[in-house]
Amino acid sequence: MSPAERATADEPAGYGPDGYFSTLSAGATPVIDADAATPGVAKDGWANTRRIVFGKSGVLSQHSPLTGTASVSGGYKTLAKGPVESVANANSFSDREGDSNIVKSATTSVAADEALLWADNVVTVGFAFSTVTAYTCPGGYTCNSFDSTGYKSQLALVSDVAGATNYSSFEQGLLRVALVEGVCTAQATQGCNSGSYTQQTNSVNDYMVFPLSVGDLNQYAGATNGWLDNVPDSNLACPSNTCANGVSGSWLRTARWNIAGPVFNVQSKGIPFTWDSYESDQGLRPAFRLGLDGLLLSAHSGDQSQVLNAPNSAQPDSLRLTFVDEGKRVSLSKKPYLAESGGVWRVTDLEGVADLEAPSGLGWKIVDPEDDSGVVVASGRTNYDAAAGSDGNMVVPCATLVSGREYDFYAWGQQDGSDSVGWSNRATEPVRGVVTKNAAGTCALKIASPPSYGIEVSGVSSGGLMAYRIGDYDETVFDQTGALQSVRLATPADPVKASVLAAAVAAGGSGVDVDNPVGWVAARWLGYPSDPLSGDTSSASSPYAGSLQLFAQGLAANTGGLSVAGSLPAGTFSSGGTFVLSVSGPGLYLIVDSSGASLPIIVGSKAFNEGVGEDGLMVDFPDAGVHGKPQLGRAVLKTSVVGVSKRVVNNGLQGFDMGASVEYEVALTVPDLVGFSGVTYDAYEFEIDDVATNGLTLPAAGSVRVLMDVDPDSGVASPDVDVTGRLSSSSIVVADKSLTVSGLKALFATDSGGHVANRATVPAGSLVRVRYEATVNVDALVSMPGGGGVHSNLNEATLTRSMAAGGTEGLTVSADVYTFGVDVVKVAMDDATSPLADAGFVVKRHGVALSFVDLGGGVYRKAVPSDVLVTTTLVTGGDGRLALRGVAAGGLVFEEMAAPSGYFKVPGFTVETVPVWNVDASGIELVSYRTAGTPLVYVSQDGHTVVVADPPVGLASLPYTGGVGIALLLLFAGAVAMLAIRPYYLAHCAEATANII
Repeated sequence: MSPAERATADEPAGYGPDGYFSTLSAGATPVIDADAATPGVAKDGWANTRRIVFGKSGVLSQHSPLTGTASVSGGYKTLAKGPVESVANANSFSDREGDSNIVKSATTSVAADEALLWADNVVTVGFAFSTVTAYTCPGGYTCNSFDSTGYKSQLALVSDVAGATNYSSFEQGLLRVALVEGVCTAQATQGCNSGSYTQQTNSVNDYMVFPLSVGDLNQYAGATNGWLDNVPDSNLACPSNTCANGVSGSWLRTARWNIAGPVFNVQSKGIPFTWDSYESDQGLRPAFRLGLDGLLLSAHSGDQSQVLNAPNSAQPDSLRLTFVDEGKRVSLSKKPYLAESGGVWRVTDLEGVADLEAPSGLGWKIVDPEDDSGVVVASGRTNYDAAAGSDGNMVVPCATLVSGREYDFYAWGQQDGSDSVGWSNRATEPVRGVVTKNAAGTCALKIASPPSYGIEVSGVSSGGLMAYRIGDYDETVFDQTGALQSVRLATPADPVKASVLAAAVAAGGSGVDVDNPVGWVAARWLGYPSDPLSGDTSSASSPYAGSLQLFAQGLAANTGGLSVAGSLPAGTFSSGGTFVLSVSGPGLYLIVDSSGASLPIIVGSKAFNEGVGEDGLMVDFPDAGVHGKPQLGRAVLKTSVVGVSKRVVNNGLQGFDMGASVEYEVALTVPDLVGFSGVTYDAYEFEIDDVATNGLTLPAAGSVRVLMDVDPDSGVASPDVDVTGRLSSSSIVVADKSLTVSGLKALFATDSGGHVANRATVPAGSLVRVRYEATVNVDALVSMPGGGGVHSNLNEATLTRSMAAGGTEGLTVSADVYTFGVDVVKVAMDDATSPLADAGFVVKRHGVALSFVDLGGGVYRKAVPSDVLVTTTLVTGGDGRLALRGVAAGGLVFEEMAAPSGYFKVPGFTVETVPVWNVDASGIELVSYRTAGTPLVYVSQDGHTVVVADPPVGLASLPYTGGVGIALLLLFAGAVAMLAIRPYYLAHCAEATANII
């Protein structure tokens, strides 16, 4: 495998070894395993185990039921790496008590991909194990029950508080919350005194942080000397045999089984002992079970390197952990490389943007994939960390790398932890690269930049744009052509999930999926999904109408629970244009205009298919833009309606076939009639007249609908209240090319004391929407690529309304509809001036053959439903030309069914018509071609036609089955000039159409 092939981003295989836990085998018990590391020194396992900083450290406030402050070291050591099953009868007192059942207990179980860590000191002031009234248990003791139904001991309560306050919310999510073994769960006033550990059970409640059981001291630290005075156990002792905060030891969670009151503890010198549960001189020395699934790096707590002083040295160094915040991504802004200065090699130009809440810099590591020991070769960080008081390491040990070997390089965006928040670092998903060293000793880094995600936004606005990710792409599936076939939308965790759910319910959603509300919204309102389509057609067809717009407005009004995932500054769109709004990764986004001039937009990014081409490609659904399906990665700023506006509902950005239906909407704003005291209701005018050109056929009057966003009777807001039946039967009139809707004032106005006024139930600013479907007919004007002419089929609507001062005014708006042509010319490959007639093709869209009407001479018009004589086989004319008229833009697949005599058939190929829209997406400026599938098909130099070069049979005597390999091999020199046209043209086309390609 080449370095380029291995330099991939977001590889699903994992995050590589972390450098510490990855060196431990499953079931390892590091303290016991290191107990004989120093010859002649007993009980040195703890000293030989690496310290890890985790959670907060310093002087921390105590929380109820405790008061005051306590010193917290933030240090932990690893007792076990799972899986380790619980042992029912571990004995930490065998040196004195032998096989006594009163001192045994079950041990803490550790799951696979999990580690058990124990603090190196207590983290609280002293407190009593139990707060039950003294001397209430049998024998006159304070009870030793850890928890029971409806009861928690003070030790259990303090454990809960420590878990909730001593760690960052991110760290809390890394800790498993579960039952703990080896405790007394008798009623609070009973305690346990059976005389045997067999009275123990698992806890009634789950715990994130907990004290150890007495059996854990033996299982994970090798203790056997319980109750032996003056025999300290260094594996259990507080530092220097003195516990923090003035306490004399730490509580364990296990009862002494022969008396209902005492429990076990560990004295400051490390001696397992028992203590009366009412005593208040013991503290909590917490343990927890840490999940390792997302662990990316264990490194020096200061510079994040792999160079550390030994744990048992005079100045031991600690580890700090970096975990991946799943779904977070980094975009590199420079191409990093390795540079040498003074014999030292460093990672250079490692820079990027991460979608973390407060990114600090970038982290990195190098791993030898041929080394299965779990070590990390080198690691570091780009930034200075104020909490650690250290710059990050950027040095690469080039001298020790093996020449010719490929080392895995990982880089990620990082949010440094701290003593005040929690020491663990948050990381994005890493990007991958390869580090190599040649025979001359030169080290190099090759890294493939991860895909850059962005939304192309067009329009005019004085405000800035903010993008918020409200949905993540999950389970992405691509079809055989590389296009997006399906993608599951998943809702990010709270508070995003809560915000999305609330907005969906407020927008009228019923039965919203509480676990995945954004998936529910997409399936019903966004137009991506449901089969059959949702009844909320306005939402499914447009991000500016219906329930989807209400949902977007609800989110935009309360973005406190959302995280900014991209932005463009105010002034970017002041003169109009198309700009890329960079976002943090693949997903569904809410885009909000800070000026309020544009309505909020819901739009999905394109998906990255790394399997297309050498570097991968951003792709959309193959039918994007067809029948109202939204296009990914594109948005148009849409201002709220002022007076009147008109638009094509079912996504006209790709144009339409002849015979296709075009759904129009004319939106009218209900005026404020406060100043109309001199205008009577009868004299007040408010009507719309819509006029179509010859290329459009208007519908029958009975199919026109009038909708409102509020019920005019009840005043209840709703996105699509059908009020057509409230108009008089003569209100809607269609005559040839004109559609008139009169009497609309009845929906929002009333007679108030002799003058017109707003109805109380319909606020000014409400919308009245006239919806109808026209048909693109055979007289429609056709737009051609490559300078062949752009021709709109215009539809113009005029609102006539009364003015407060008297008289009327007319406000006119329009919407353009396009249909396109495709010109293909068939030529001989060995002589591009020789056209080839009688080549037969079938043209398909989404796998379905299209029907046409033969107009003669190789010219075909897209068939409409009223056509009788239609064909799916299209034959080139005498000039080799195949001309299609009246098709929508986008990709058409040409399959040659019959080649001209003496020539091979070319493989199937795609011709894509690409329209370029103006800044506000109101009209097309130019149209171009793109081709794919075979190098025998290319765009002519003038851009007017697509050339199909057929290889002659005489070029090769071997059987030919449709491939072009042999012919290309034989004619490579002769074809190079002709094929050179295509890359030039595509480069030129890319400049002109950068906003849509």
